[in-house]
Amino acid sequence: MPELLNLAEPVEPVAATTPGAAVYQRFEREPDVLAIAVVDDAGRPVGIVERNSFFVRMAAEYGRALYAQRPIAMLMNAEPLVVEAGVGLMAFTGEVLAERPSELMQGFIVVQDGRYVGIGSALSLLQATSRANRRHAIEMTSLADTLRAAQAEANAALQAKSQFLAVMSHEIRTPLNGVLGVAEVMARRLRQPGLKVAQMKPYVQTILDSGETLLRLLTDALDFSRADAGQLELDQQPFCIPALLDDIAGLWQARAAEKALTFTVAYHGEPDLWALGDAVRLKQVFNNLIGNALKFTDEGEVEVRLKAERDGLVVRLQADVRDTGPGVEPQRLNGIFQPFVQEEAGRARGGAGLGLSICRELIERMDGSISAASVPGEGLTVSLETSLFHVEGGARAEAQPQAPEPTLGKLHVLIADDNQTNRLVAETLCSMFGCTSQSVRDGAEALEAARGGLFDLILMDIKMPVMDGLKAIAHIRALPDAVALTPILALTANADPWDAVGYLEAGFDGVVEKPINPAVLLAAMEKAAAKIWRAPEHAPGQMTQIATG
Repeated sequence: MPELLNLAEPVEPVAATTPGAAVYQRFEREPDVLAIAVVDDAGRPVGIVERNSFFVRMAAEYGRALYAQRPIAMLMNAEPLVVEAGVGLMAFTGEVLAERPSELMQGFIVVQDGRYVGIGSALSLLQATSRANRRHAIEMTSLADTLRAAQAEANAALQAKSQFLAVMSHEIRTPLNGVLGVAEVMARRLRQPGLKVAQMKPYVQTILDSGETLLRLLTDALDFSRADAGQLELDQQPFCIPALLDDIAGLWQARAAEKALTFTVAYHGEPDLWALGDAVRLKQVFNNLIGNALKFTDEGEVEVRLKAERDGLVVRLQADVRDTGPGVEPQRLNGIFQPFVQEEAGRARGGAGLGLSICRELIERMDGSISAASVPGEGLTVSLETSLFHVEGGARAEAQPQAPEPTLGKLHVLIADDNQTNRLVAETLCSMFGCTSQSVRDGAEALEAARGGLFDLILMDIKMPVMDGLKAIAHIRALPDAVALTPILALTANADPWDAVGYLEAGFDGVVEKPINPAVLLAAMEKAAAKIWRAPEHAPGQMTQIATG
Protein backbone atom coordinates (compact mmCIF):
# COMPACT_ATOMS: atom_id res chain seq x y z
CA MET A 1 0.00 0.00 0.00
CA PRO A 2 1.56 3.37 -0.99
CA GLU A 3 2.60 6.04 1.49
CA LEU A 4 0.81 9.39 1.51
CA LEU A 5 3.98 11.11 0.25
CA ASN A 6 3.41 9.39 -3.10
CA LEU A 7 -0.19 10.60 -3.25
CA ALA A 8 0.35 14.26 -2.28
CA GLU A 9 0.13 16.98 -4.93
CA PRO A 10 3.03 19.49 -4.57
CA VAL A 11 0.78 22.56 -4.72
CA GLU A 12 2.78 25.71 -3.94
CA PRO A 13 1.77 27.02 -0.48
CA VAL A 14 1.18 30.65 0.53
CA ALA A 15 2.12 32.70 3.57
CA ALA A 16 -0.44 33.71 6.17
CA THR A 17 0.06 37.37 5.17
CA THR A 18 -0.82 36.75 1.50
CA PRO A 19 -3.76 39.03 0.46
CA GLY A 20 -7.07 37.32 -0.30
CA ALA A 21 -6.98 38.78 -3.83
CA ALA A 22 -3.72 36.94 -4.58
CA VAL A 23 -5.16 33.61 -3.44
CA TYR A 24 -8.27 34.28 -5.54
CA GLN A 25 -6.07 34.83 -8.59
CA ARG A 26 -4.19 31.59 -7.85
CA PHE A 27 -7.41 29.60 -7.91
CA GLU A 28 -8.43 31.37 -11.14
CA ARG A 29 -5.10 30.53 -12.81
CA GLU A 30 -5.01 26.94 -11.51
CA PRO A 31 -8.51 25.47 -11.94
CA ASP A 32 -7.38 21.94 -10.95
CA VAL A 33 -6.13 23.06 -7.53
CA LEU A 34 -8.74 22.15 -4.90
CA ALA A 35 -6.91 23.50 -1.84
CA ILE A 36 -3.85 25.60 -0.95
CA ALA A 37 -1.79 25.20 2.22
CA VAL A 38 -0.83 28.20 4.36
CA VAL A 39 2.63 27.92 5.95
CA ASP A 40 4.87 29.94 8.28
CA ASP A 41 8.40 31.16 7.51
CA ALA A 42 9.83 27.73 8.36
CA GLY A 43 7.47 25.92 6.00
CA ARG A 44 5.27 24.48 8.75
CA PRO A 45 1.53 24.40 7.93
CA VAL A 46 -0.70 26.80 9.85
CA GLY A 47 -3.90 26.43 7.82
CA ILE A 48 -5.55 25.40 4.57
CA VAL A 49 -7.77 27.29 2.05
CA GLU A 50 -10.35 25.10 0.31
CA ARG A 51 -11.51 26.36 -3.12
CA ASN A 52 -15.30 26.08 -2.80
CA SER A 53 -15.67 27.51 0.71
CA PHE A 54 -13.21 30.30 -0.19
CA PHE A 55 -15.24 31.35 -3.25
CA VAL A 56 -18.47 31.27 -1.22
CA ARG A 57 -16.96 33.66 1.35
CA MET A 58 -15.57 35.99 -1.32
CA ALA A 59 -18.90 36.02 -3.21
CA ALA A 60 -20.88 37.08 -0.14
CA GLU A 61 -22.05 40.66 0.11
CA TYR A 62 -19.00 42.89 0.65
CA GLY A 63 -16.85 39.73 0.63
CA ARG A 64 -14.36 40.96 -1.91
CA ALA A 65 -14.22 44.48 -0.53
CA LEU A 66 -13.66 43.06 2.97
CA TYR A 67 -11.10 40.36 2.25
CA ALA A 68 -9.33 41.26 -1.03
CA GLN A 69 -6.45 43.11 0.63
CA ARG A 70 -6.58 41.38 4.00
CA PRO A 71 -4.33 38.42 4.91
CA ILE A 72 -5.53 34.96 3.95
CA ALA A 73 -5.20 34.01 7.62
CA MET A 74 -8.65 35.58 8.06
CA LEU A 75 -10.20 33.08 5.62
CA MET A 76 -8.19 29.89 6.13
CA ASN A 77 -9.14 26.82 8.16
CA ALA A 78 -6.69 27.18 11.04
CA GLU A 79 -7.08 23.53 12.13
CA PRO A 80 -6.38 21.53 8.98
CA LEU A 81 -6.01 17.77 8.86
CA VAL A 82 -2.20 17.22 8.84
CA VAL A 83 -0.65 13.80 8.17
CA GLU A 84 3.00 12.65 8.08
CA ALA A 85 4.26 11.67 4.63
CA GLY A 86 5.40 8.23 5.79
CA VAL A 87 1.93 7.11 6.91
CA GLY A 88 0.56 4.30 4.76
CA LEU A 89 -2.79 4.53 3.04
CA MET A 90 -4.28 1.74 5.18
CA ALA A 91 -3.20 3.36 8.42
CA PHE A 92 -4.49 6.75 7.27
CA THR A 93 -7.93 5.54 6.23
CA GLY A 94 -8.28 3.15 9.17
CA GLU A 95 -6.99 5.27 12.03
CA VAL A 96 -6.29 8.95 11.28
CA LEU A 97 -9.26 9.57 8.98
CA ALA A 98 -11.63 7.72 11.31
CA GLU A 99 -11.25 10.58 13.79
CA ARG A 100 -12.01 13.39 11.27
CA PRO A 101 -13.95 11.89 8.32
CA SER A 102 -15.79 15.09 7.39
CA GLU A 103 -12.55 16.77 6.31
CA LEU A 104 -11.77 14.22 3.60
CA MET A 105 -13.56 16.16 0.86
CA GLN A 106 -11.84 19.43 1.88
CA GLY A 107 -8.30 18.13 1.39
CA PHE A 108 -5.54 17.47 3.90
CA ILE A 109 -1.91 18.55 4.34
CA VAL A 110 0.98 16.11 4.05
CA VAL A 111 4.15 16.99 5.99
CA GLN A 112 7.63 15.53 6.34
CA ASP A 113 9.54 16.28 9.53
CA GLY A 114 6.88 18.83 10.31
CA ARG A 115 7.29 20.78 7.05
CA TYR A 116 4.78 21.01 4.22
CA VAL A 117 5.31 18.76 1.19
CA GLY A 118 1.91 18.59 -0.51
CA ILE A 119 -1.89 18.48 -0.52
CA GLY A 120 -3.86 15.23 -0.40
CA SER A 121 -7.42 14.76 -1.64
CA ALA A 122 -10.24 12.27 -1.71
CA LEU A 123 -9.60 11.66 -5.41
CA SER A 124 -5.95 10.69 -4.83
CA LEU A 125 -7.05 8.24 -2.14
CA LEU A 126 -9.66 6.72 -4.43
CA GLN A 127 -7.16 6.29 -7.27
CA ALA A 128 -4.61 4.70 -4.94
CA THR A 129 -7.19 2.31 -3.52
CA SER A 130 -8.24 1.30 -7.03
CA ARG A 131 -4.64 0.63 -8.11
CA ALA A 132 -3.89 -1.44 -5.02
CA ASN A 133 -7.00 -3.56 -5.61
CA ARG A 134 -6.97 -4.94 -2.07
CA ARG A 135 -9.82 -7.44 -1.61
CA HIS A 136 -9.47 -7.40 2.16
CA ALA A 137 -8.99 -3.65 2.73
CA ILE A 138 -10.25 -2.26 6.01
CA GLU A 139 -14.02 -1.88 6.09
CA MET A 140 -14.98 1.75 5.60
CA THR A 141 -18.37 1.40 3.99
CA SER A 142 -19.40 4.99 4.59
CA LEU A 143 -16.13 6.36 3.25
CA ALA A 144 -16.19 4.05 0.22
CA ASP A 145 -19.73 5.10 -0.61
CA THR A 146 -18.74 8.76 -0.35
CA LEU A 147 -15.74 8.26 -2.62
CA ARG A 148 -17.68 6.25 -5.20
CA ALA A 149 -20.43 8.87 -5.25
CA ALA A 150 -17.84 11.61 -5.71
CA GLN A 151 -16.22 9.72 -8.57
CA ALA A 152 -19.58 9.05 -10.23
CA GLU A 153 -20.53 12.71 -9.88
CA ALA A 154 -17.18 13.79 -11.32
CA ASN A 155 -17.52 11.39 -14.25
CA ALA A 156 -21.06 12.61 -14.95
CA ALA A 157 -19.90 16.22 -14.81
CA LEU A 158 -17.04 15.52 -17.20
CA GLN A 159 -19.36 13.76 -19.61
CA ALA A 160 -21.89 16.60 -19.45
CA LYS A 161 -19.21 19.23 -19.97
CA SER A 162 -17.77 17.29 -22.90
CA GLN A 163 -21.22 17.25 -24.47
CA PHE A 164 -21.58 20.96 -23.67
CA LEU A 165 -18.31 21.79 -25.42
CA ALA A 166 -19.42 19.87 -28.49
CA VAL A 167 -22.74 21.73 -28.52
CA MET A 168 -21.06 25.09 -27.93
CA SER A 169 -18.67 24.41 -30.81
CA HIS A 170 -21.63 23.83 -33.13
CA GLU A 171 -23.67 26.75 -31.80
CA ILE A 172 -20.79 29.22 -32.10
CA ARG A 173 -20.06 28.13 -35.66
CA THR A 174 -23.62 28.96 -36.75
CA PRO A 175 -23.61 32.72 -35.95
CA LEU A 176 -19.91 32.92 -36.81
CA ASN A 177 -20.77 31.68 -40.28
CA GLY A 178 -23.37 34.46 -40.44
CA VAL A 179 -20.75 37.07 -39.53
CA LEU A 180 -17.97 35.85 -41.81
CA GLY A 181 -20.19 34.70 -44.68
CA VAL A 182 -22.22 37.90 -44.89
CA ALA A 183 -19.08 40.02 -44.45
CA GLU A 184 -17.65 38.27 -47.53
CA VAL A 185 -20.87 38.97 -49.44
CA MET A 186 -20.67 42.64 -48.44
CA ALA A 187 -17.05 42.85 -49.56
CA ARG A 188 -17.99 41.51 -52.99
CA ARG A 189 -21.08 43.72 -53.28
CA LEU A 190 -19.07 46.82 -52.40
CA ARG A 191 -16.89 46.21 -55.44
CA GLN A 192 -19.92 46.42 -57.72
CA PRO A 193 -20.58 49.78 -59.45
CA GLY A 194 -23.74 51.71 -58.64
CA LEU A 195 -24.27 50.10 -55.22
CA LYS A 196 -26.72 51.95 -52.98
CA VAL A 197 -26.18 52.15 -49.24
CA ALA A 198 -29.74 50.94 -48.55
CA GLN A 199 -28.96 47.67 -50.33
CA MET A 200 -26.40 46.84 -47.64
CA LYS A 201 -28.86 47.19 -44.73
CA PRO A 202 -29.99 43.51 -44.55
CA TYR A 203 -26.40 42.33 -44.61
CA VAL A 204 -25.38 44.67 -41.81
CA GLN A 205 -28.41 43.58 -39.76
CA THR A 206 -27.48 39.92 -40.24
CA ILE A 207 -23.99 40.60 -38.89
CA LEU A 208 -25.43 42.45 -35.89
CA ASP A 209 -27.93 39.66 -35.15
CA SER A 210 -25.27 36.97 -35.47
CA GLY A 211 -22.92 38.94 -33.24
CA GLU A 212 -25.64 39.28 -30.58
CA THR A 213 -26.17 35.50 -30.69
CA LEU A 214 -22.46 34.91 -30.19
CA LEU A 215 -22.40 37.33 -27.28
CA ARG A 216 -25.39 35.63 -25.60
CA LEU A 217 -23.69 32.24 -25.90
CA LEU A 218 -20.48 33.53 -24.36
CA THR A 219 -22.39 35.43 -21.65
CA ASP A 220 -24.28 32.27 -20.65
CA ALA A 221 -21.05 30.27 -20.52
CA LEU A 222 -19.31 32.95 -18.44
CA ASP A 223 -22.27 33.33 -16.09
CA PHE A 224 -22.37 29.57 -15.53
CA SER A 225 -18.65 29.58 -14.74
CA ARG A 226 -19.17 32.43 -12.27
CA ALA A 227 -22.11 30.66 -10.64
CA ASP A 228 -20.13 27.42 -10.39
CA ALA A 229 -17.39 29.30 -8.52
CA GLY A 230 -19.84 31.24 -6.33
CA GLN A 231 -19.04 34.54 -8.04
CA LEU A 232 -22.34 35.41 -9.71
CA GLU A 233 -23.10 38.88 -8.40
CA LEU A 234 -26.09 41.22 -8.43
CA ASP A 235 -26.01 44.99 -8.92
CA GLN A 236 -28.86 46.43 -6.85
CA GLN A 237 -30.22 49.68 -8.31
CA PRO A 238 -33.66 51.37 -8.24
CA PHE A 239 -35.71 50.56 -11.35
CA CYS A 240 -39.27 50.95 -12.61
CA ILE A 241 -40.92 47.51 -12.87
CA PRO A 242 -43.46 48.23 -15.66
CA ALA A 243 -40.74 50.02 -17.66
CA LEU A 244 -38.63 46.86 -17.51
CA LEU A 245 -41.52 44.92 -19.02
CA ASP A 246 -41.96 47.55 -21.74
CA ASP A 247 -38.31 47.09 -22.74
CA ILE A 248 -38.76 43.33 -22.95
CA ALA A 249 -41.90 43.65 -25.06
CA GLY A 250 -40.16 45.98 -27.49
CA LEU A 251 -37.27 43.56 -27.92
CA TRP A 252 -39.29 40.43 -28.74
CA GLN A 253 -42.38 41.69 -30.58
CA ALA A 254 -40.73 41.77 -34.00
CA ARG A 255 -39.02 38.40 -33.53
CA ALA A 256 -42.32 36.75 -32.67
CA ALA A 257 -43.89 38.33 -35.75
CA GLU A 258 -41.17 36.74 -37.91
CA LYS A 259 -42.55 33.33 -36.88
CA ALA A 260 -46.17 34.49 -37.22
CA LEU A 261 -46.69 33.94 -33.47
CA THR A 262 -48.92 35.97 -31.18
CA PHE A 263 -46.81 37.62 -28.51
CA THR A 264 -48.53 39.26 -25.52
CA VAL A 265 -47.16 40.93 -22.43
CA ALA A 266 -49.44 41.64 -19.47
CA TYR A 267 -48.57 43.62 -16.36
CA HIS A 268 -50.72 43.69 -13.21
CA GLY A 269 -49.66 46.24 -10.63
CA GLU A 270 -49.16 49.91 -9.90
CA PRO A 271 -48.33 51.86 -13.09
CA ASP A 272 -45.28 53.56 -11.57
CA LEU A 273 -43.96 50.96 -9.13
CA TRP A 274 -40.24 51.10 -8.30
CA ALA A 275 -38.07 48.55 -6.52
CA LEU A 276 -34.45 47.96 -5.58
CA GLY A 277 -32.98 45.12 -7.61
CA ASP A 278 -30.81 44.08 -10.54
CA ALA A 279 -32.93 45.07 -13.55
CA VAL A 280 -30.28 43.86 -15.99
CA ARG A 281 -30.27 40.36 -14.49
CA LEU A 282 -34.08 40.28 -14.37
CA LYS A 283 -34.15 41.18 -18.07
CA GLN A 284 -31.65 38.40 -18.70
CA VAL A 285 -33.99 35.91 -17.02
CA PHE A 286 -37.02 37.07 -19.02
CA ASN A 287 -35.03 37.18 -22.27
CA ASN A 288 -33.75 33.63 -21.77
CA LEU A 289 -37.24 32.33 -20.98
CA ILE A 290 -38.89 34.19 -23.87
CA GLY A 291 -36.15 33.25 -26.33
CA ASN A 292 -36.53 29.61 -25.30
CA ALA A 293 -40.32 29.77 -25.70
CA LEU A 294 -40.10 31.34 -29.18
CA LYS A 295 -37.48 28.80 -30.27
CA PHE A 296 -39.71 25.83 -29.46
CA THR A 297 -43.06 27.29 -30.54
CA ASP A 298 -43.94 26.89 -34.23
CA GLU A 299 -47.55 28.05 -34.03
CA GLY A 300 -49.85 29.66 -31.51
CA GLU A 301 -48.59 32.14 -28.94
CA VAL A 302 -46.08 33.10 -26.32
CA GLU A 303 -47.49 34.97 -23.33
CA VAL A 304 -45.64 36.85 -20.58
CA ARG A 305 -47.47 37.80 -17.39
CA LEU A 306 -45.96 39.82 -14.55
CA LYS A 307 -47.78 40.59 -11.31
CA ALA A 308 -46.26 43.05 -8.82
CA GLU A 309 -47.83 43.56 -5.38
CA ARG A 310 -46.55 46.07 -2.85
CA ASP A 311 -46.78 45.07 0.81
CA GLY A 312 -45.20 47.77 2.94
CA LEU A 313 -41.48 47.82 2.18
CA VAL A 314 -41.63 44.72 0.01
CA VAL A 315 -42.64 44.24 -3.63
CA ARG A 316 -43.57 40.66 -4.48
CA LEU A 317 -43.04 39.68 -8.12
CA GLN A 318 -44.74 36.69 -9.72
CA ALA A 319 -44.24 36.00 -13.42
CA ASP A 320 -45.17 33.34 -15.97
CA VAL A 321 -43.81 32.73 -19.46
CA ARG A 322 -46.17 30.42 -21.33
CA ASP A 323 -45.89 28.96 -24.82
CA THR A 324 -47.91 26.60 -27.02
CA GLY A 325 -44.92 24.51 -28.10
CA PRO A 326 -44.44 20.74 -27.77
CA GLY A 327 -44.06 20.86 -23.98
CA VAL A 328 -41.93 18.56 -21.83
CA GLU A 329 -42.64 15.10 -20.44
CA PRO A 330 -43.45 15.28 -16.68
CA GLN A 331 -40.53 13.05 -15.70
CA ARG A 332 -38.12 15.39 -17.47
CA LEU A 333 -39.34 18.70 -16.00
CA ASN A 334 -36.95 18.75 -13.06
CA GLY A 335 -33.98 18.25 -15.36
CA ILE A 336 -34.56 21.23 -17.65
CA PHE A 337 -32.95 23.61 -15.15
CA GLN A 338 -29.77 21.52 -14.96
CA PRO A 339 -26.70 22.84 -16.84
CA PHE A 340 -25.71 21.15 -20.12
CA VAL A 341 -28.97 19.16 -20.21
CA GLN A 342 -30.62 19.03 -23.63
CA GLU A 343 -33.28 16.78 -25.10
CA GLU A 344 -33.27 15.80 -28.76
CA ALA A 345 -35.63 18.69 -29.52
CA GLY A 346 -33.22 21.11 -27.87
CA ARG A 347 -30.25 19.87 -29.84
CA ALA A 348 -32.25 20.02 -33.05
CA ARG A 349 -33.30 23.64 -32.48
CA GLY A 350 -29.97 24.94 -31.21
CA GLY A 351 -28.81 26.40 -27.94
CA ALA A 352 -26.05 25.50 -25.52
CA GLY A 353 -28.24 24.06 -22.76
CA LEU A 354 -27.37 26.82 -20.26
CA GLY A 355 -30.19 29.37 -20.53
CA LEU A 356 -32.62 27.83 -18.04
CA SER A 357 -29.79 26.91 -15.69
CA ILE A 358 -28.65 30.55 -15.60
CA CYS A 359 -32.26 31.63 -14.94
CA ARG A 360 -32.41 29.34 -11.93
CA GLU A 361 -29.05 30.58 -10.59
CA LEU A 362 -30.08 34.22 -10.92
CA ILE A 363 -33.53 33.83 -9.37
CA GLU A 364 -32.10 31.83 -6.47
CA ARG A 365 -29.48 34.55 -5.93
CA MET A 366 -32.45 36.92 -5.62
CA ASP A 367 -33.86 34.61 -2.89
CA GLY A 368 -36.64 33.57 -5.26
CA SER A 369 -37.80 30.35 -6.87
CA ILE A 370 -38.43 29.11 -10.40
CA SER A 371 -40.43 26.11 -11.61
CA ALA A 372 -41.97 24.64 -14.74
CA ALA A 373 -45.28 22.97 -15.59
CA SER A 374 -46.16 21.31 -18.86
CA VAL A 375 -48.78 19.34 -20.73
CA PRO A 376 -47.02 17.41 -23.51
CA GLY A 377 -48.23 18.61 -26.86
CA GLU A 378 -49.84 21.75 -25.40
CA GLY A 379 -46.92 23.83 -24.19
CA LEU A 380 -44.71 24.79 -21.28
CA THR A 381 -45.15 27.38 -18.54
CA VAL A 382 -42.17 28.60 -16.52
CA SER A 383 -43.07 30.47 -13.33
CA LEU A 384 -40.86 32.54 -11.04
CA GLU A 385 -41.34 34.38 -7.78
CA THR A 386 -39.11 36.77 -5.86
CA SER A 387 -39.37 39.73 -3.49
CA LEU A 388 -37.64 43.10 -3.75
CA PHE A 389 -37.51 46.16 -1.52
CA HIS A 390 -39.81 48.99 -2.54
CA VAL A 391 -38.27 52.39 -3.25
CA GLU A 392 -39.79 55.68 -4.26
CA GLY A 393 -39.19 56.64 -7.91
CA GLY A 394 -39.98 59.59 -10.11
CA ALA A 395 -42.58 59.64 -12.84
CA ARG A 396 -41.61 57.79 -15.99
CA ALA A 397 -40.23 60.16 -18.56
CA GLU A 398 -42.10 60.59 -21.80
CA ALA A 399 -40.27 59.55 -24.91
CA GLN A 400 -38.23 62.42 -26.31
CA PRO A 401 -37.05 62.93 -29.87
CA GLN A 402 -33.64 61.35 -30.32
CA ALA A 403 -30.94 63.97 -30.00
CA PRO A 404 -27.86 63.99 -32.19
CA GLU A 405 -25.13 61.73 -30.87
CA PRO A 406 -22.87 63.75 -28.55
CA THR A 407 -19.22 64.23 -29.39
CA LEU A 408 -16.15 64.68 -27.25
CA GLY A 409 -14.66 67.56 -29.14
CA LYS A 410 -11.26 67.29 -30.70
CA LEU A 411 -9.57 65.00 -28.22
CA HIS A 412 -6.45 63.26 -29.48
CA VAL A 413 -6.63 59.59 -28.44
CA LEU A 414 -3.91 56.93 -28.26
CA ILE A 415 -5.21 53.40 -28.98
CA ALA A 416 -3.06 50.44 -27.86
CA ASP A 417 -4.20 47.00 -29.05
CA ASP A 418 -2.36 44.10 -30.68
CA ASN A 419 -5.40 43.10 -32.76
CA GLN A 420 -5.83 44.96 -36.06
CA THR A 421 -9.63 44.56 -36.09
CA ASN A 422 -9.90 45.93 -32.56
CA ARG A 423 -7.76 48.91 -33.51
CA LEU A 424 -9.98 49.58 -36.54
CA VAL A 425 -13.13 49.47 -34.40
CA ALA A 426 -11.67 51.83 -31.80
CA GLU A 427 -10.35 54.23 -34.46
CA THR A 428 -13.74 54.30 -36.21
CA LEU A 429 -15.63 54.98 -32.97
CA CYS A 430 -13.20 57.75 -32.00
CA SER A 431 -13.77 59.34 -35.39
CA MET A 432 -17.56 59.08 -34.92
CA PHE A 433 -17.17 60.82 -31.54
CA GLY A 434 -15.27 63.70 -33.16
CA CYS A 435 -11.83 62.64 -31.92
CA THR A 436 -8.54 62.11 -33.71
CA SER A 437 -6.53 59.01 -32.91
CA GLN A 438 -3.24 57.18 -33.32
CA SER A 439 -2.78 53.43 -32.84
CA VAL A 440 0.05 51.25 -31.57
CA ARG A 441 0.36 47.47 -31.26
CA ASP A 442 1.63 46.83 -27.73
CA GLY A 443 2.31 48.38 -24.35
CA ALA A 444 5.92 49.25 -25.12
CA GLU A 445 4.87 51.30 -28.16
CA ALA A 446 2.11 52.89 -26.08
CA LEU A 447 4.61 53.94 -23.41
CA GLU A 448 6.93 55.44 -26.01
CA ALA A 449 4.06 57.30 -27.71
CA ALA A 450 2.69 58.56 -24.40
CA ARG A 451 6.05 60.05 -23.35
CA GLY A 452 5.61 62.83 -25.91
CA GLY A 453 2.56 64.21 -24.08
CA LEU A 454 0.54 64.48 -27.30
CA PHE A 455 -2.57 62.61 -26.15
CA ASP A 456 -5.62 63.64 -24.15
CA LEU A 457 -6.79 60.08 -23.53
CA ILE A 458 -5.42 56.53 -23.88
CA LEU A 459 -7.47 53.41 -24.71
CA MET A 460 -5.39 50.45 -23.54
CA ASP A 461 -5.85 46.74 -24.19
CA ILE A 462 -4.74 44.49 -21.30
CA LYS A 463 -3.29 41.37 -22.93
CA MET A 464 -0.65 42.41 -25.48
CA PRO A 465 2.75 41.04 -26.52
CA VAL A 466 6.09 42.66 -25.59
CA MET A 467 4.45 44.64 -22.74
CA ASP A 468 0.90 44.15 -21.49
CA GLY A 469 -1.48 46.90 -20.47
CA LEU A 470 -0.87 46.56 -16.73
CA LYS A 471 2.90 46.99 -17.11
CA ALA A 472 2.41 49.84 -19.58
CA ILE A 473 0.14 51.84 -17.25
CA ALA A 474 2.56 51.28 -14.35
CA HIS A 475 5.35 52.84 -16.43
CA ILE A 476 3.14 55.72 -17.63
CA ARG A 477 1.95 56.54 -14.10
CA ALA A 478 5.60 56.61 -13.00
CA LEU A 479 6.62 59.26 -15.56
CA PRO A 480 7.93 62.46 -13.93
CA ASP A 481 5.66 65.01 -15.66
CA ALA A 482 1.95 65.69 -16.25
CA VAL A 483 1.80 62.83 -18.79
CA ALA A 484 1.56 60.50 -15.79
CA LEU A 485 -1.95 61.88 -15.13
CA THR A 486 -3.29 61.18 -18.64
CA PRO A 487 -6.71 59.48 -18.37
CA ILE A 488 -6.42 55.81 -19.40
CA LEU A 489 -9.31 53.42 -20.07
CA ALA A 490 -8.92 49.64 -20.14
CA LEU A 491 -10.46 48.05 -23.25
CA THR A 492 -10.52 44.35 -22.47
CA ALA A 493 -12.33 41.06 -22.86
CA ASN A 494 -11.38 40.26 -19.25
CA ALA A 495 -13.76 42.65 -17.53
CA ASP A 496 -15.76 40.76 -14.96
CA PRO A 497 -16.26 42.65 -11.67
CA TRP A 498 -13.17 41.16 -10.03
CA ASP A 499 -10.93 41.99 -13.01
CA ALA A 500 -12.36 45.51 -13.19
CA VAL A 501 -11.52 46.19 -9.53
CA GLY A 502 -7.94 45.11 -10.20
CA TYR A 503 -7.64 47.38 -13.24
CA LEU A 504 -8.92 50.39 -11.30
CA GLU A 505 -6.48 49.65 -8.49
CA ALA A 506 -3.69 49.50 -11.10
CA GLY A 507 -4.43 53.09 -12.12
CA PHE A 508 -6.96 52.87 -14.94
CA ASP A 509 -9.68 55.54 -14.95
CA GLY A 510 -12.36 53.16 -16.23
CA VAL A 511 -12.98 49.76 -17.81
CA VAL A 512 -14.87 49.08 -21.06
CA GLU A 513 -15.62 45.47 -21.92
CA LYS A 514 -15.20 43.95 -25.37
CA PRO A 515 -17.09 43.60 -27.64
CA ILE A 516 -17.30 47.38 -27.36
CA ASN A 517 -20.71 48.99 -26.96
CA PRO A 518 -20.37 52.47 -28.55
CA ALA A 519 -22.63 54.13 -25.97
CA VAL A 520 -20.70 52.58 -23.07
CA LEU A 521 -17.36 53.63 -24.58
CA LEU A 522 -18.61 57.18 -25.19
CA ALA A 523 -19.85 57.51 -21.61
CA ALA A 524 -16.54 56.21 -20.23
CA MET A 525 -14.55 58.58 -22.47
CA GLU A 526 -16.71 61.54 -21.43
CA LYS A 527 -16.19 60.72 -17.76
CA ALA A 528 -12.44 60.32 -18.21
CA ALA A 529 -12.21 63.48 -20.33
CA ALA A 530 -13.78 65.48 -17.50
CA LYS A 531 -10.36 65.34 -15.82
CA ILE A 532 -8.74 67.25 -18.67
CA TRP A 533 -8.13 70.98 -18.71
CA ARG A 534 -7.04 72.22 -22.10
CA ALA A 535 -5.74 75.72 -22.71
CA PRO A 536 -7.65 77.83 -25.32
CA GLU A 537 -4.80 77.54 -27.75
CA HIS A 538 -4.63 73.78 -27.39
CA ALA A 539 -4.96 71.74 -30.56
CA PRO A 540 -4.43 68.03 -31.21
CA GLY A 541 -0.73 67.29 -31.21
CA GLN A 542 0.08 69.78 -28.43
CA MET A 543 0.89 68.88 -24.85
CA THR A 544 -2.26 68.26 -22.80
CA GLN A 545 -2.39 69.69 -19.31
CA ILE A 546 -4.26 67.70 -16.70
CA ALA A 547 -6.21 69.23 -13.86
CA THR A 548 -4.74 68.21 -10.51
CA GLY A 549 -7.31 69.86 -8.31
